[in-house]
Amino acid sequence: MKITVCQLVLALLFVSISMAHESRAQEVLSRRVTLTAVDQPTRTILNRLEQLTDIRFMYSAEVIKADRLVSVSVQEQRLDNVLNQLLNPLNITYRVVGQQIVLNTAPDNTSLPSEPAAPPVVGKVTAKNGEPLPGVNVTVKGKTRGASTDAQGQFKLEAEPGETLIFSFIGYKNQEVAITGQTSIDVTLEESSALLQEVAVVGSRSSVARTDVERAVPVDVLTAKELQSTGQVELSQQVQFTSPSFNSAKNGINGVASYADPASLKGLSPDQMLVLVDGKRRHQFAAVNLNVTVGKGTVVTDMNAVPTLAVERLEILRDGAAAQYGSDAIAGIVNLNLKKSVGTGSALLQYGVTSQGDGGGYTAGLNYGFRLGKNGYLNLTGSYQDVGGTDRSDPYNPQPVAGGAYTGIYSTNRATDESTREARGVYGQYGTFRVTQYGSNAMKSGQLFYNAGLPLSKNWMLYSFGGFSRKRVNAQGFFRTAIPTVGTTNPSIYPDGFTPQLPGTVQDYSTVLGIRRKVAEGWNLDLSTSYGYNYLDQNVTNSTNASLGANSPKDFYVGRIAFGQSVSEININKTMFGALGTKTLSLAIGTQYRVDRFQLQAGDPASYQIGPLAATNNKIPGSQGRVGIGLDDQTNRTRSNVGVYVDVESDLTERLLLEGALRYENYSDFGGNLSGKLASRYKLNDNFSIRGSINRGFRAPLLQQVANAVTTSTVQNGVVTSTKEIPNSDPRLNQIGIEDPKAETSWNYNLGLTAKAARNRLLFTLDAYQIDIRDRIIITENLRVANIAALRPLFPGLQEITFFTNQVNTQTRGIDFVTSFRQTLRRSNVFTASIALTVNKTEIVGTKGTPAQLQAGTTAPIRLIDTVSRALIETSQPRTKVLVSLGYQMGKLTVNLRSTYFGAVTAWEKPSGLPHRVQTFGGKNLFDVSAVYAFNKMFSLTLGGNNITNVYPDRVFSNYASYSNGQVPYTRNANQFGFNGTYYYANLMVNF
Repeated sequence: MKITVCQLVLALLFVSISMAHESRAQEVLSRRVTLTAVDQPTRTILNRLEQLTDIRFMYSAEVIKADRLVSVSVQEQRLDNVLNQLLNPLNITYRVVGQQIVLNTAPDNTSLPSEPAAPPVVGKVTAKNGEPLPGVNVTVKGKTRGASTDAQGQFKLEAEPGETLIFSFIGYKNQEVAITGQTSIDVTLEESSALLQEVAVVGSRSSVARTDVERAVPVDVLTAKELQSTGQVELSQQVQFTSPSFNSAKNGINGVASYADPASLKGLSPDQMLVLVDGKRRHQFAAVNLNVTVGKGTVVTDMNAVPTLAVERLEILRDGAAAQYGSDAIAGIVNLNLKKSVGTGSALLQYGVTSQGDGGGYTAGLNYGFRLGKNGYLNLTGSYQDVGGTDRSDPYNPQPVAGGAYTGIYSTNRATDESTREARGVYGQYGTFRVTQYGSNAMKSGQLFYNAGLPLSKNWMLYSFGGFSRKRVNAQGFFRTAIPTVGTTNPSIYPDGFTPQLPGTVQDYSTVLGIRRKVAEGWNLDLSTSYGYNYLDQNVTNSTNASLGANSPKDFYVGRIAFGQSVSEININKTMFGALGTKTLSLAIGTQYRVDRFQLQAGDPASYQIGPLAATNNKIPGSQGRVGIGLDDQTNRTRSNVGVYVDVESDLTERLLLEGALRYENYSDFGGNLSGKLASRYKLNDNFSIRGSINRGFRAPLLQQVANAVTTSTVQNGVVTSTKEIPNSDPRLNQIGIEDPKAETSWNYNLGLTAKAARNRLLFTLDAYQIDIRDRIIITENLRVANIAALRPLFPGLQEITFFTNQVNTQTRGIDFVTSFRQTLRRSNVFTASIALTVNKTEIVGTKGTPAQLQAGTTAPIRLIDTVSRALIETSQPRTKVLVSLGYQMGKLTVNLRSTYFGAVTAWEKPSGLPHRVQTFGGKNLFDVSAVYAFNKMFSLTLGGNNITNVYPDRVFSNYASYSNGQVPYTRNANQFGFNGTYYYANLMVNF
């Protein structure tokens, strides 16, 4: 038989086309996929695969029954493995045609001789704690047979010896089991935290995993990779630059805020945000912030006590949740999920410094997970940080004040002051030297955290987590002059004035111990107890007690402020499938018993002693910079509360989700409170949903607030004034008409829209909210004892007093918008983009009048809240914040660019004897850039710069008292983003 040239050409062409087709098909099927989804329509999963792999599926929705619900969980698997796992149980076949995959139904396998009938294999799939797992995919490897587990975790399918079963489920590692003749198989799946990164847990006690676009309330999920990509080394600062509704900025000279960063949600107070760790309440900081800054009069939760390497992901619930988790969750919740991985670890070494050469420091961290027994885990994280302080003060430049006086160093007369300064030769020309350091504080910090779980039997799981941290912060005080007539000076010790140094030591430890069990008929039981303790030890060095004169020491121990909290709770929940005609029905009930303890321990006697010069020379007693805690102020108070709750969540239909919760709490010191929540989500179609919620929340007055009795000192126009906080148990407050504080109550309304577009490559959520708070607890203005008739006989010897009271009603309105886009390009390059913004406004909509007893005998109106404090509530935090992030991955190199816009803030001041004054500090845009190069799977290097355009806030007007003669060029009364300028860093990450 002759082969013509034409035939030969056609044959070669056919072979080359076949080889090209095969090569292209292999390239398509070898693409790697990471995907998690549970109970989603098949068409939704296919759309997601199109987005991740840049291919197109061709099919008839009617033929393949694309509305069937499926679950899939894969991590860096080939596309062909994913398709086999997904499509085989559905009896769907596929073939690759170019960049398309054609789907069709498979022929009836029972008629094929290659697929003989196999004996049935039955079994049960459970988690490590013995809980059955419904909805697990069970497939025969390489075959089209498959099944899924029922509500009890049981399955049944045909398989014969020599075949292998593949078990896969969202949030768990895939497991393969070979059939060697057995007809019954029980399988325990191991959790995989990497597969749960997109699934939110906080805000729901249902076992049904949902992403944010499927939830009834807005939840942001920030992965460890996203947090670390900011280049920030502390957790609160990492969240500041990844979440638009979260605010936390570094402070300069600002009392307690120097030791624990105030952090808040939606522009509300720091103590209106609840922090959880793995769903358990975390204790708060010991000390109250009493300085004129964001969060004045509030108590923060120190998120920076948790090492960043210990966090797997962070969830932010942007909705009230007091009915679910208790007091403090008016603005929302931040939940830290700890790592549970075993057999793997990571190490981080980072060094950074500002463009001015200060603030330099390094962070070193190590995380590793050990296996306990056969299925247990122990994940450990250690971290150490050493960071230098910064100085952004201006040269000292005395200013004229009322009455022709002058804020000099040696005299209030300018000519006398200048001649004395020249004669002493200590200081140069005014405007050329600095007397204090205003900037971020130098700090050394060490942390150790653990997370452990150990199965005791098939149904019992013992777990525990917690940690220890200790940090030393070198805070600064304001310069005290050498003018002999000023009450703070001590010329016999400091003839040229002095600047107090305020070192403080913060120690924090916590532990949670619990046990979980699967009880009768599928109920999950969780019993736990926890204890958290925090204390702040404060010292003052390079200082004096002016009332003691030459006998005063220079260094003082100020005392200890401590807070401990124990929580014991029982939680029971169950998720039922198909119950009462619903798709799912989840019920949770529980009770909680909490005990708080607050302590004040006295400092050195000289730190609070009233010396002989107090009366004869009008010298202010106590250590300058921070007055010591006196024996009369020592406090050891406790209180308890009991709470009970019920929580229901149900997918009533495929489209309608409904949630409801009720909670009652009773406090030993002020009584009870009932809170509730109702939320819903309705799917308009597979791509669009609407959601909404309404809840009544509350925040109990904190023990640190009502029991505090410390004295602080402030500087205004060079004059230092001591202010005493009066605890609410003091009977003298009742005599001036001040009632005991009660709980704040709130109504929180949320309405939102979620959407998916561009074959799931584009996701966005839009939520509008309103939060009405009644009886908001504030700390009052500093009331001058000498100027108020009712105070003089009750508080002799005190200059100013302040106290906590329910004084104002506020309303917060805002909009949150979050969108993300991901596109896989040629050669597996990946482009990502996201935009997140918040716009909100908080206003005081009502205030209580001043009690008649306090106003009696005084002609000038007495205001318990005035312009400065109003601004701290309404305008001290940016009302607008916009985050834009762009990323591009090219093989081993990833480049990230971030832009963060912080809106304008406004601050008031009220200098002594002068009208109140206001200044607005304009909005600013910061740019961050980083480049990450992965040498291999083990080593990666990041080089980056934050605020690369060196943006600073607007400066304080130099003629304002808050400028403090150049000591404070950036306002202390509001906070946008800090004031350190550009920060460059490099870090090395090692994964092993």
